[in-house]
Amino acid sequence: MLQVLAQTNEPLFIIQDGARYHTSKAMQQFWAEHRQRITVYQLPSYSPDYNPIEYLWRKLKKSKTHNKYFAQFGELIATADQASMYVAQHPELILNLFGLYSEETGLAAAATVA
Repeated sequence: MLQVLAQTNEPLFIIQDGARYHTSKAMQQFWAEHRQRITVYQLPSYSPDYNPIEYLWRKLKKSKTHNKYFAQFGELIATADQASMYVAQHPELILNLFGLYSEETGLAAAATVA
């Protein structure tokens, strides 16, 4: 997170699930220390439909692993690594998925009304 803070002076909005490493005392302290620049939104428990990253995982699984046979576990790992590297090199994919997420959850309509 410090690397992200160093790359921009803009405010950051973090959407996170309830994983222990997100809600630990150390992270709570980090968020408090950086509250001037970081706004954290906590998702409700067990709410994958509210988590935009799930759209990315769904797309990756569908395009790279669904209905495919992997003779060895290493082949699956290699395919997942290649998919992750591709996404890292194409940030527009993530932006498009967030647009889809906004449409499906009604956030896009809410933003135009506000």
